[in-house]
Amino acid sequence: MVTVIGATNIDIIAATSSAFVAHDSNPSHITMGIGGVGKNYAHNLVLLGESIQFISLFGDDYFGEVARKECKRLGFGLHLSHTPKGSRSSMFLCINNTLGQMQAGAADVEIIEQYLTPEFLDARKEDINNSQLVLFDANLPVATMVWLLENCTAPMMADTVSRKKASRITEALKQAHNPHLHTLKLNRIEAQYILGEEAGKDFPSLCKQIHELGVSNIYITLGAEGVFCSGTPFQLELVQPAQVSYPPIPPKQVVDTNGAGDAFLSGVAYAFLQGVDFPITAKYGLQASRATIEVPSVVNPNLKEELGTLYNPTKIITTTDNEQIPITIA
Repeated sequence: MVTVIGATNIDIIAATSSAFVAHDSNPSHITMGIGGVGKNYAHNLVLLGESIQFISLFGDDYFGEVARKECKRLGFGLHLSHTPKGSRSSMFLCINNTLGQMQAGAADVEIIEQYLTPEFLDARKEDINNSQLVLFDANLPVATMVWLLENCTAPMMADTVSRKKASRITEALKQAHNPHLHTLKLNRIEAQYILGEEAGKDFPSLCKQIHELGVSNIYITLGAEGVFCSGTPFQLELVQPAQVSYPPIPPKQVVDTNGAGDAFLSGVAYAFLQGVDFPITAKYGLQASRATIEVPSVVNPNLKEELGTLYNPTKIITTTDNEQIPITIA
């Protein structure tokens, strides 16, 4: 069982019909759906065959009812989620250009800020700690992330989400007593924002600082340049983290980049659950991102087939002679 803690949004996406013009009305194709970083993790992992218990908050309004019904239809376990009386639904609005790239975005996640508290999670502590894996993101309040870092005994993976939210996770890591985060995923812009422009250009030094905060494995996604990974392969505590870069997997066409980052961490989480070792897990993340970019939604409904086309589950084993051998998992 995987526990996902995060937002369920109503996503309103506008794809412009021609070049985006600021400060003007742009002819567009506009769609509405159910999204949110947490919901996207849960949806991707359900598609990949994992059982999900979803800890989220649904607005006490029409959109909240629609979102809850959709999450139930998708197969999420919702017994740990809640609808606060009088609350409004979490919303996300974005405008994409003709290449599917976001030009502007706006998010209203007040329901998460107000109600997804340490006390809310503490009442669900036993269920959380019985998980194989816990995923969350930086939309959570700092105090809530501190609670997770101090109280969750299951492996945890997190995403910095955006430039403005990125510092929340580092602040939580600094505040928490003896924190341990299995995996942190961030992009180049978020990395630069956390530790300064110059630090963001020197990925090994940047990762060293993040490792020192209590993070084992780090993935810095670089868009068209792929991903930079830093961590401890083969579950060994190394003095110097193993670091490797992977090139991107080019999409056949870019339809919509929304959800690509969520898909990356979902792919990494899926690989981890199959017993795949770091940093090979990054290949699953790249493939999941590529598959998501090619569809006009934040989740690719054929994700399992897409991941199966390129990679077989692989695990690195260490022999008695300290030889490291890759094997395919049946």
